This record gives sequence, structure tokens and C-alpha cells, in this order.
Amino acid sequence: MLCLCLLPLTLLTGLLDARPAAATGLQEKGIVARGRVAELWTTGGPTVKAAAEAALLGTDEDVQTFLDSEKDFAEFTDYSISATRIFTTGGVTVREAASKALRSGSKEDLLKFLKDGWKEPAETDMRILATQITTAGGPEVNKAGQAALRGSIEDVRKFLEQERFPAQETDDRIRATQIMSAGGPATKEAANVALRGSIEDVREFLAVGQDIARNRDQERATVSQLAEQAKQAGEEAKQQTEAAKSASERAVRAAQDAKDLADQAKAESEAAGESAAKSAKTGVKAAAAAQGAAQAAQDAIGAAQAANHAARMAANAAAKAAAAASAAAAAASRAREAAANAATDASTASVARKAAEQANTAAAAAEKSEQAAAQVEIAARAAGDAANAASSASSNADAAADAADEAGRHAGTASAEFAKAKQWAATARSQARESRRAALAARNLAYEAADAARDARAAARDAAKHARNAATAAKQAADHAGEAATAAKESSEHADAAKGAADKATEAVATANKVHNIATKVEAEELKARTQAGITQARAEQQAQTLEEAEAKKQAKTAQELDDEARRLVAEAAKPDADAKDVVAKGRKAAVLAMKVRGPWSQAAAKAALTGSDDAVKEYLRTGWQQAAEQDERSRAQNLAINSTYENVRKAADEALKGDAKQITEFLRTGADEAAQTDYGILVTRIAGSGGTELNKAAQAALRDGSVAKLREFLSEGQYAAQELDERIRATQLAGSGGDETKAAARIALEGTSEALHDFIQVGQYATARRDHLTAIHVAIVQQLIAEAAGTAATAQKNAAEARVVAAKANNAAADAEKYSKEATQAAGQANEYAKQASKHATEAEESAAAAAKSARTADAAANAAERDADKAEYEASRASVSAMQANASANSAYTAANAARASAESAGKDAAAAATAYKQTLATYVTKKREEEEARRQEEERRRKAEQALSEVERQQLQFLREALVAAWKDGQGPKPDAIDLGFQWLFGTGNKVDFFTAGDEFTEQIRNDHSMDYVRAEIVTKIRNGGPDESVGGYSVMKLESWPRLLSDATDVLSLGGTGTAKNWASGGKFGTSTATFIGSYGYKFKVISRDSETGKAKIGIQIDNDTTITSFTHLPGPAKKYIEKYVGNPLTGIADAFDLPLRTKHQTVYWEEEVNLR
Repeated sequence: MLCLCLLPLTLLTGLLDARPAAATGLQEKGIVARGRVAELWTTGGPTVKAAAEAALLGTDEDVQTFLDSEKDFAEFTDYSISATRIFTTGGVTVREAASKALRSGSKEDLLKFLKDGWKEPAETDMRILATQITTAGGPEVNKAGQAALRGSIEDVRKFLEQERFPAQETDDRIRATQIMSAGGPATKEAANVALRGSIEDVREFLAVGQDIARNRDQERATVSQLAEQAKQAGEEAKQQTEAAKSASERAVRAAQDAKDLADQAKAESEAAGESAAKSAKTGVKAAAAAQGAAQAAQDAIGAAQAANHAARMAANAAAKAAAAASAAAAAASRAREAAANAATDASTASVARKAAEQANTAAAAAEKSEQAAAQVEIAARAAGDAANAASSASSNADAAADAADEAGRHAGTASAEFAKAKQWAATARSQARESRRAALAARNLAYEAADAARDARAAARDAAKHARNAATAAKQAADHAGEAATAAKESSEHADAAKGAADKATEAVATANKVHNIATKVEAEELKARTQAGITQARAEQQAQTLEEAEAKKQAKTAQELDDEARRLVAEAAKPDADAKDVVAKGRKAAVLAMKVRGPWSQAAAKAALTGSDDAVKEYLRTGWQQAAEQDERSRAQNLAINSTYENVRKAADEALKGDAKQITEFLRTGADEAAQTDYGILVTRIAGSGGTELNKAAQAALRDGSVAKLREFLSEGQYAAQELDERIRATQLAGSGGDETKAAARIALEGTSEALHDFIQVGQYATARRDHLTAIHVAIVQQLIAEAAGTAATAQKNAAEARVVAAKANNAAADAEKYSKEATQAAGQANEYAKQASKHATEAEESAAAAAKSARTADAAANAAERDADKAEYEASRASVSAMQANASANSAYTAANAARASAESAGKDAAAAATAYKQTLATYVTKKREEEEARRQEEERRRKAEQALSEVERQQLQFLREALVAAWKDGQGPKPDAIDLGFQWLFGTGNKVDFFTAGDEFTEQIRNDHSMDYVRAEIVTKIRNGGPDESVGGYSVMKLESWPRLLSDATDVLSLGGTGTAKNWASGGKFGTSTATFIGSYGYKFKVISRDSETGKAKIGIQIDNDTTITSFTHLPGPAKKYIEKYVGNPLTGIADAFDLPLRTKHQTVYWEEEVNLR
């Protein structure tokens, strides 16, 4: 029960006394309502925030209108935006569930989806993805995937997030080992080097290294190897097609939903008329719709790129299949030549039999290639269909952009949300145009790849047929070698068939060339689409950065205007003829602005004013805003004293903090920079020697000037402007002289933000250079493959011509024999020329591989250097983040305590002046205490800073991660848990969690754990265990039964003294009595469980759980005969209403758990 912790007994009697309800209830209701709205402004989404702000600036009736009718709609809008964002990033099943919730038009359906409804669809999508990865993976991936799919969803998640990567690594290493076992000396050496390196080395060997190594071994891929490569490429094409289909579906659905959301925003904006609150909401919605349209168009571009990738894989597979067909046809030609020779020369029978075996092997491989090509054709056509479908998304994205633009215009041309809507709408239109072009180009190229795959399939089928027939003929010729009666005739037939097979080999080479040309076009289109998409995205990011910078300048200007406005309002409030209502309205406006742009103390003070009465707002204007501003400056100085990287600044800040507010202001204005002047000069000198021409020039100018202002200006702004100029010059050079990938990346970087440009120059250019070299390797290998196939076909023509020479001699046709002999010589020359071309391409591939390796090393070194710099910056930033978190916590705690004091005074019937005095005194006491703690913390942090210098890099990184986790948890509302006073106000205003959990180490836990009531509970637990009771049991602690009126009076005294008597009791009793947690929680129920026992020592480890409900019913538990009637007719009905309509004073539950050791002897 809430035993008088926050509101003394007089509040209850005030509610029950003879005064008219209307005289006391309205103000109470207004204050509570404003508290709820202020909390919603802090925790709500963008639409709720905008509407809550409009309400806070209005009257009590405006506040109540927001809570009664506008809040639900604003939350519905935010839910819609959140669901739309989930839709754009989710899998197929999640998208279906999100779309269903969005189309329902029901807030309850959306909330249900956002709370839990997405989980089951997400699990289904995870299983689908796991199945796809398992099916496409190697044996280890398949094994791990199958095991995960047989298990729980956690097993599937673990597979997707962790297990599949080492399994894939194992599969890749197994493949590399297999290639090493079967390869020549160079292949073995290259594979061995890769296997000794990282997994990236292994994968690069599999992608290109094995082909280069095979060239060194002067080996050509056999027809079986080509067929296997065609099959693997076909599988990848199939996977990429599925990805393209999924991307296309997502783009179409996202565009439709963006259009629906934009249409809703447009309709609502037209209906909003002149309503500022509604316009604010529709402005947010319009911006979200326009952003959704831009994302949908981007998805469509992504779908086109996925289709392009699928087409490229299809073309690659088709080229391998065509090469395999050419090799099979050449084998058929050799077999026919051997048959022709055997027909007239019995001594060549063994050669014919061997040729028959080789032809049969080639036929089997060609049939395998035919099957792969058939699958590739299907996949490529499906990719084309997906790209065609994606093109329809661009129309909806365009329409969504128009509707969002119109809706944003209704929201007010001066609003920031209108600017966002306009920006995103322009981006959406640009991306929609590009998506339409890219999708149609991808469709056409995919269909071309499908046609090429069809031709490759036909070539493979014909080659297989020729090879089978040739194998049969060669075997028969070997069996009847040299039989004179039919030798001449059979020799002629075999020679003609050899010529036919050779022609098929030549045709297959032509198909391979055709496919290669298609692949080249696909790659060029893919790079073009990717570049255009990158440029569009970079421009959008640059525009967003410009808006952010403008907003930052606006906020800085607003902060100054706020100070000016506050000073003016203070002067007005001091005038005897000041209009009270006007002063309060302007005070609330100033408070809202302070919550947006000022520091943590100003924000907390503003929130306290907004949740208070009109008198509280006036008091905020008179003194509150200035006191909070001084505390913010103090926090800034405290932060410098702890976190500045310059020792001189830390010392100067420490001295300033010993002075008054004026000294701190002066330190922040000039003192900090003066203390850092020497350090500034050293840093500028270091920067001067590390950059380009423009950076060096700017640094030298700052050093020559030597003033603090010039050095600071260079460090804060000048160095970045000069560095960007240097980087733009370099990026412009690369855009004109680099490889295709580097040129594209440079163009994108030049259009984007300064940060993106810096990343490209620092790291990106080396990564793109490596990709350029890898592309060159790929092109050289494919060209080598085609040259080798052409050489094989030319050799087949030579063999066919020689077979016809044999046949002509057998038929005594000397002229024909001479003619065919010349043809054989000519074909041999062509084969030799193709061999030279293949060797040239092999050399190019090897040179590109060396360049790629060099670029990889450079890229790795650059990335590592950038990562070290980032780690160092993040390490220092983590310090500042912890300080900011502590400043926020201190400010919130101080003003929460002050508000509690004011509420107690008001509820006790004291006038506004007395309530203000209680507020000020409590705040002053809290601030004094915090200053004492700050002094101790500065000394501790300085000691800690020195200790951290001795930490290893790993230890520093771990410390940084801990700090970041603490700050992230705090930002997510999961950091430092609320104390009893916080919980009380949350219950009073209907904010915070409905259930709060506390564990060992939390202040709430430790206070109740050490409370005197737990001595009774422990004794009861030990007795139950000693007496042979169950290892799990329940019980309770009743304040009225065990402590009765003295405890109630004691708690009431603690509250009325603003915690003064409680603090004294707490100190005197070592925490046994007087804690705010014990006062808040009162009576409670408990559970315990025996975790383990030690029979030798007689000790047991137990887990204890305390559960408590804070309700109106528990609050009105008074001793005596009236208790049951108050509970029945007052407490229970009011609790039911508060819970049913989610009102202030709704039920709030606390669960506390810890483990400890007890002695059973």
C-alpha cells in the first residue's frame, strides 16, 4: 500500500471533507492532466509530441481535450508510422501482418501488431530464410540449418545470427581443400596459402584464385569442370532470382502502402483546416508518407538491381554451359576422327576406344550443362518478370510523393515537417524516375539472358547428342578396325560427322561470346543503376544534413531568443499591472521551448513548471529558469572538469566550480579556451603535418595568428572545411582517372555529405580500387575461357579436316585430300592464335590479382587506422555520455523531489507562497547535496583517468562498451531504475510502466532488502524451512497487523518533513527504518524458493520475491471499522475506473527479486 509516501493523510481528508468538489477538484485535475501531457511529450512519438506541445501551450480545457479526444488519434498516427517502417524492412510474412494492421484502420489492431503481433510472423520469416540458406548451402551449413529448423525459434535465430557463418566457413575451406587435392602444383600452392590465411583469403581463392592458379599449371578446365561451374552459377542465379522476386514484392507493397498513408495524410490535412494541433499531426504524417514513398522507390531500385544481379549470374551460367557444349562437341569431333582413322588403320583401335570413353564423359557433362541452362533460363525469365513488376512501384511512389507534398503544404509552409515532406517527396520523385528506368532495363537484360541460356541449352543438347553418337561410332570402329570392305565408306561418314561436331563446337563458342556480351551489358547497367541510386541517396543525405544544420542553427537562435523572452517575461511578471493569464501563457511557451533546446536542468525545471499550477509557472519565470540555467552551466563545467582531454582545462574547471555562478559563466565564456591555448597550438601543429595542401595552409594561418579565438575556430570549423576541400579535389581526380567502380564511388561521394566524402577518401577509394581489380580478373578469366573454347573449336575443325584427309585418301581422292590438308593447317593456326589470346588473358588476370592484393592490404590498413581513430573518439565520447546521463538523472531527481514538496504543501491546504517556499527549499537542499557529490566525483574521476592510462587496448574497449551499454539502457528507459518518489509520481499521473521489476543492486531492492520488515520475513522463512516445509512457499508482511498506528504516524511525519525525519532515522538505524522505499511499499506479499543447501554448514541459498500493488484501494486502507466500507464503496470502485480507462492512479505493480544465503541452524 502507498503508506502516505507522496500525499499526506490530509489529501485524503481533503477529498472527503465538506468543501464543494468543484472548488478543489478542477485545479487538481488540471495539474494532473498537465503532468500526463508533459510525460507524453517526453515519451511519445512525433505526432503525439507535436499534439502534446500544442496542448501544453493552451488552457486546461485544451489539455483535457487532447487527453480526451486527440491523444488516441495522435497515437494511432504514430503507430501507423511505426508499422509502415516495420513493413518496409520486414520479410514476407511480417509485411503481410503489417499490411493487414495498417489497412484495418484500427488503433487496437496496430497496437496489437506493434506489441506482439509482429513476433510470430517474424519467426516464420526467420524459418523461411533459414530454409533458403540451408537448401543453398554446403554440407556443414545444411547440417547446422537442419538441426536449427528441427528446434525452437531461438535455435533458428542462433543459426541465422551465429552458427551459419562458421558452418559456411567450414564449407568454403572444404571446397578449397578439395580443389587443392585435385589441382596441379600452382593450384596446390595457392590453395595452401589461402587455407593458412583468413576466410576472406579462402573465398577470394574460390572466386578467382583457383582460375589463376590453374592457368599457372597450364591446365584448361575439363568439360566436366565447366559443367559443374555452370551448375553452381545456375544455383546462384536461382537464389538471386528469389531475392529479386522478394525485393520486387516488397517494393510494390511498400509503394502501395506509402500511397495509402500519403492519401490519408492529404485527406486529414484538408480536414484539419486552421487547427494548429491537427496540422502538426498531419505534417508529421505527411513527412513520414513522403519518406515511405522515397523508401518504396529505393526498394524498386533495389529490386531492379537484384534482377540485374540474377541476370548476370544467369549469363555467367549460360557462358559456362556454352563453353561446356563447345568442349563436348570438340570431344565428339575427336571421337569421330578416331573412328575415321580406325576404319582404315587397325593399329589405332585403342585410340578410338579411348576417344569413345572421353566422348561419353563429355556427353554426360553436356547433359548436366543442358539441365543447368534450363534452370537458368527459368530463373532469368522470372528475374525479368520481377523487374517488370517492380516498375509498377514507381507510379505509386510518384503518386505518394504528390499526395505527401500536398498534405505537407496544408500542414503549414513554415513548419519543419513541411520542409521534411517536401524534401522526401522530391527524393521520392527522383528515385521513382530512376527505378522505372532501372526496372525496365533490368527486365530487358534478364530476358536477353534467358534467351542466351536457351541457346546455350540447345547447344549443350546438340553437343551431348553428337558426343553420344560419336562415342558409339568410335567404339564400333575400334571393334571393326581395318576391315577393308567398308573402310573407305565408314571413314568418309565419320569424317563428315567430325566436321558436323566441329561446327557445333564453333557455334557454341559464338553463343558463349554472345552471352559474354550480354553479361558485359548487364554489369554496365548494374553499375549505372547502382551509381544513380547512390547519387540520389547521397543527395538526399546531403539535403538532410543541410536541414539538420539549419535546424541546429535555428535551435541555437531559439535558445538565445528564449533567454531574451524569459528576461522580458520576468520583467513583465514583476509589474503590478501585468496580466496574469498572459504571463502564464507565455511562461508555458518558454517552458516548452526550454524542454526542446536547453540543458537537462532547464528541461527538468520546465517540465516541473508545465506540470504545475499557474503559480508554479509564474515562479518558474521569476527565478526558476535562471536557477536552472545556472545549474546547466555548472553541469557543463563539471563535464569539462571530468572529461576534457586537456589537463589544464580540467584544473581550471575545478577551480571555477569552487566559485559562484558568475565565475562559472566567465570560465565557460573564455576561461576554458584560455586554459587550453597551449594544447590547441600543439594539436594544430600536428594537424598541419597530416593533411593536404588546403588543410596545411589553413593550419599555418591559425598558427601565425596565434590567438585563442583563431586556434579554436580552426579546430572547431576551419580544419574540417579545409579538409573537405582537399578531399573534394582528390575525389574529383579519382572520378576522372580511376576504374569504373572507383569513378562511380567518387561521383557518389562528391554528391553526399562531408562525412561520406571523408570516409571515401580515407577508406573507400582503396576498397573500390580492389573491386576494380577483381572485375578485371573476372573479365580476363571469362575472355580466357572463351579463347580456350575457341581454340578447342578450332582444334576440332583441324581434327575434322584431318579425318577428311584420311577418308579422301581411302577413297583415292588426292585433290580432296590436299584441300582438307590445307584446311587442317589453317585451323591449327587459328587454334594457336586462340592459345596466345588465352595466355594473354591469363597474364592479365594474374597482374590484376597482384594489384587487387595490394589494394586489399592498403584498404585494410586504412580501415584499421580509421577504426582506431573512431575507437579513440568513441572512448572519450562514452565518458561524456555517462556524464550527460548523470546530469539528467540529477536534474530529474531534484525537481521530482521539489515537486513532491510543493504537492504536499498544496494538499495540506497551504497557500501558493508556502508551497513555493517548500519547493525552493527542497530544491536548494538537493542541489547542495549534489554539489558535495560532484566534488567527490571529480576527485574520483581524475584518479580513474590516471588508472585508465595503464589499461590495455582490450580493457579500454571493454570499459567503453560498458559505458555505452549503460547509456543505451538509460536512453531506452532501462537504465537507472526509478526510486520510490519517482514511482509515486508515476502512479499519481498515470505514467511510467504498469509493472516495474527490480533486482539486486537497484536502490529500491537494496532499501527493502535492508529494511526492518525483512528481519521478520527472514525469520518466518527460516522457520518454515526448518520445520520441513516445502522448498517453495508464500507469505506476507502487514504493517497494520505488526506495527499499526505508530508506523502510520511515523511515515506521515517523514512525508510532512519532506523526508527530514526519515533521513535521520535511516542514518541512525543503518537503513533499517525511514527509507522512502519502505514508506512507499508498506505492506507486501512475498515468495521464496530454496535454490541449494549445504548440509555441512547448515546454510541455504534462497531466492526471495516481493510483490506489491499500488492502488487507490491500498492507499485508502485505514485502520478501524471503517476500513471495509471505504474499501468497498470508495477504493475498489475508483481503482476499477482508473484501471478500466487507463487513468491516473491506475494500478501499478512492483516485483523485487534477489538471492541471499540464510543460516538454518
